[in-house]
Amino acid sequence: MSTYEQLKGLKVKYLSADTSGDRLQEGELFYNSSDFSLKSHIAVGAFSAGGNMLTARRAMTGGAGTQTAGLIAGGYVTALMNNTEEYNGNGWASSGNLPTALYYISVAGTQTAGLAVGGGDPVKQETLEYNGSAWTDVGNAPEVRKMLGRAGTQTASLFAGGNDGPNAASSESFTYDGTNFTNITDLPSNRGAGHVSGGSQTASVHAGGSLGPPGYATTTVEWDGSSWSEGGSYPLPGQNQHSSNPSGYNQMGGGGYLSGPSAITNNTLFYDGSTWSAQANMGTARQQGAGFGSETAAAFCGGTTGSATGATEEFNISTSTITAAAWSSGGNLNNARRAGGAGSVGTQTTGLVFGGEPITGETEEYDGASWTTGGALNTSRRSIGACGTQTAGLASAGNTAAGNSPTANSEEYNGTSWTEGNNVNSARHYNSSAGLQTAAVTFGGTPSPFVRSENYDGTSYTTGNALNDRHDNVAGCGTQTAGIAVGSGPSAPAFSTAVEEYNGTSWTAVNSTPVGVGYAGIAGTQTSLILQAGAQAQPSLYNTTALGYDGTNWFTQPSIATGRFDLKGSGGTATAAYIAGGAASPGNTNATEEFTGETTSLNLKTLTDS
Repeated sequence: MSTYEQLKGLKVKYLSADTSGDRLQEGELFYNSSDFSLKSHIAVGAFSAGGNMLTARRAMTGGAGTQTAGLIAGGYVTALMNNTEEYNGNGWASSGNLPTALYYISVAGTQTAGLAVGGGDPVKQETLEYNGSAWTDVGNAPEVRKMLGRAGTQTASLFAGGNDGPNAASSESFTYDGTNFTNITDLPSNRGAGHVSGGSQTASVHAGGSLGPPGYATTTVEWDGSSWSEGGSYPLPGQNQHSSNPSGYNQMGGGGYLSGPSAITNNTLFYDGSTWSAQANMGTARQQGAGFGSETAAAFCGGTTGSATGATEEFNISTSTITAAAWSSGGNLNNARRAGGAGSVGTQTTGLVFGGEPITGETEEYDGASWTTGGALNTSRRSIGACGTQTAGLASAGNTAAGNSPTANSEEYNGTSWTEGNNVNSARHYNSSAGLQTAAVTFGGTPSPFVRSENYDGTSYTTGNALNDRHDNVAGCGTQTAGIAVGSGPSAPAFSTAVEEYNGTSWTAVNSTPVGVGYAGIAGTQTSLILQAGAQAQPSLYNTTALGYDGTNWFTQPSIATGRFDLKGSGGTATAAYIAGGAASPGNTNATEEFTGETTSLNLKTLTDS
């Protein structure tokens, strides 16, 4: 009788606990001596939510790159778009615009070497190359076309089918070598309107799509570098579907608009070179979106569910279960309030808020579940520079009246009560602070000048180098030697996108936020933070946007549930943060929300004799 070792070439490992997949192969058995069980790691395919796109859009035809370095461009909402966005596996960041607004443009290649061909409207034949930051027009494709099937890289690609008018599907195909286009053998039949496609210039797959009209293709065709042949039948005939793998032969495809009866779907399929098989469904049914990545790690984004969406979903076949980053409800503040310090105060399980509007000196402490009342400020105020911890907080400046009454008052909290300290040198409010009670920096604020910065050593404030840009209603976090200031809230409709980093001596301008921000909450460090809500434009102030920052780039994060700005409290880390209070419609809110970053857990199967 054969043994497991003879069959698999592996011994059954004897372990004291469940182990991560890096120590075991998929399907390999191991024995857990702690719970006396024989187990195995199982790979499962599943979708999880990714960060929303900066701009919801539909009418795309494919994306480029991988799940952690993706690229999309163009599209349509109420008008043609030239926006380009890049995905980092967590969220989206804006990049260089297309030179021409286009929809149904076919995108292939990678995030740093992209290629876009055709699009409309009217239908065009431009060819555009992307270098990771900007698009360059490099000439015309052989045909005027949109919704082309695409495969390959910037210097070795293939484009097939597509539509040359409002409805007319085409069979014409061509390759691109980075300089020149070459016509190749036509597809066996017309195939347009967003068919599933991918692979390389010499080994590509094309399935589904519109045949004319009328009708949708039920076949798969494969290109081997010299001729087309028929592959496995395609079980989801339709159009405007998404495909994930512009440079790999095995394919993920899904969504789209199906025939008989017509409907937008969330179905997902995998092609192994001969057969399409069903995978886990997307969470959101959609068509006209984009996909990129591989058959085991893909992303699908945008499209329309009846209206344009910016939702992103990631598909993974993994021995780990991925739980997407998300906001959830926490315990409510005892009293609704707004206009607090926009600094990082405490953690998700040891939070602290104080002051606010209506003008109050009330302090509340958070334990991760509920808020309890602490000692009141000696000077009631709002719009305070706040930093420190739950047992060693610092309140710098602020406003002592509903009108414009900035103060220089500074107080310290010991977990029970507040004690007056030496004043800041310049009275102000809507300033922010970063650091600890004994080593802090407070910066920005109003009235003018809005660029003031002061260091605090636990005893006194010392005037430091000024910010480079105006920062009032500013969000800030970090430390005294590694701080960050984000945004500003002028009286004009537009809020500032300015971001500056502090090294303990001077401020340096760094990459701007993709949208203007003021009155926001913030948590984390100079190199890893989450920016929550805040106003982006007047009069639409109550937004749900959240952004992440990795020390270089800004990207989208999951949205909060309650649209708000002028937050009272915020704190924690980039993966475990909280926000509390703020101005919401129709009035101030007491709602608390908690953010938890993406987590993974093992997919384990316990073997039994039943």
